Amino acid sequence: MLISLIEIGRQTYVFGNFSKIISPNLCYAIFCVTPLVLLSMTKRFTVNWILVLFCAVGGVSLLLNRPVDNHYSVVRFCFFCGMLCLLSPLVNSIHIQSFRSYLWRYVVRLVQLVVILSIILYLKTSLFDGCGRMFMVVRHPMLLSSFAGFAAVTVSSRLLRGRNNDSVAAICFDCCSLAASLLVMIWGGSRGTILSVCAAEIYLFIIYYDRWKKLLWLLLALASTIVIISIVGGDATYRVKKKFEISKANNSLIFSRKQLWESRLEEFGEKPLLGIGFTNVTRVSTLYDNKIVDVTPHRSSMEEPGSSWLSVLSNTGIAGFCIVVVWTVGLFAAVRKRRKGGDVNAPLFGALLIFMAVGGLFEGWFLYAGSASFFLYWLLTSMILDRSCPRYLINKSLIGTWHTL
Repeated sequence: MLISLIEIGRQTYVFGNFSKIISPNLCYAIFCVTPLVLLSMTKRFTVNWILVLFCAVGGVSLLLNRPVDNHYSVVRFCFFCGMLCLLSPLVNSIHIQSFRSYLWRYVVRLVQLVVILSIILYLKTSLFDGCGRMFMVVRHPMLLSSFAGFAAVTVSSRLLRGRNNDSVAAICFDCCSLAASLLVMIWGGSRGTILSVCAAEIYLFIIYYDRWKKLLWLLLALASTIVIISIVGGDATYRVKKKFEISKANNSLIFSRKQLWESRLEEFGEKPLLGIGFTNVTRVSTLYDNKIVDVTPHRSSMEEPGSSWLSVLSNTGIAGFCIVVVWTVGLFAAVRKRRKGGDVNAPLFGALLIFMAVGGLFEGWFLYAGSASFFLYWLLTSMILDRSCPRYLINKSLIGTWHTL
């Protein structure tokens, strides 16, 4: 619970200026030491060889490439490995998997709480200040949009799955939460998140095609969202409409990402086999007033990767990219196997995996341990490959597990 609060607080500024309370280095120290403590409680653990191989490729890519000055690529790589030990199946044991299960439960609830709290504070500031402020809990619109999309998929799965003991009040609360999540998602203006949620919802509709009665609640939530957006007016859709206006002016729907994608592909062209180095960067493209104002080789400042898939390709080359593709295929196969085995959580896991995979086309969080999406994604993978589920047999050939004493 403490770690989930620290992570959400660090991402959302819910504790005010969080950096003055707990420094980032102390946060990472807590995150990296925790799995060591949990592993020390048991003599038996497993190691995922696919993730070990990917970490090895990342390390070799750094050894063969000189990291950009002041970019802290080596430190980022160490934090990446430490966070994988905490969140992912890189190492696993009974105690650490139990910890991840509790962490997942708390984090999912806290993400939903953040979205609802954002709406409540907006309404409060609208009534008492005369000007509503949406980004009080989460200051970055894109991050809030990602949280809202994650919450929307989770609540949609809950509504479609349903339970016999669900009360009308509980269902109404979920419908209101879904409407709030969709509204906040659009407000944040992330078109990638909107597309990711659409893909995840289509998956859920296909899985639950025989539960049409449950769709009535979903339609009610969607209709409520449309009504709310109509009442709120232009503020809710301002960012999305602005991006489409920029795209139209430049004759490209992907204009806001095109330059970043081109930079990653050019970096991949430099060293195709092992890449330019883990989280390294040699090209920077910044858009301002719809124009490229800076393309500087070997610049030391940080740049948004623009795509998780392309950042893996540019940083670790074909070797690392192929490993990630095999890893992703294995995850989808594991979800399918769990669903056929009767696991009621499998559809949610599959929908969230689609949400993260599609979102990764537009956001470069895969290698960056400080990102909220990184935290959610790797924790999700641990839930998908949870060996404690008695109705599910892991396909070792796809997920690559070593058993170690």
